[in-house]
Amino acid sequence: MLSWLDARRPAPPAALRERLRDAVHDTPLDLAAHLAQLGHELLASVAARPSGGRELAMDLLAADAFATYAFEAQAEEGSIHET
Repeated sequence: MLSWLDARRPAPPAALRERLRDAVHDTPLDLAAHLAQLGHELLASVAARPSGGRELAMDLLAADAFATYAFEAQAEEGSIHET
């Protein structure tokens, strides 16, 4: 998973890249589902803190990135299975 994230281009800014790497944990899910799960987890943690402020910005950005990456991984998996 981490090598897949590190291969994304354009690379995210260093602070976001670090937050993405910190959020990754083991799971039996396939790549796209795992990325979607990570995005959901981060978004849920942001939503659970309605009085939060700027300190939640990086988690929100990371949730968005994971959701985007989930679609990207799904598209890559789809193109592999079509051949």
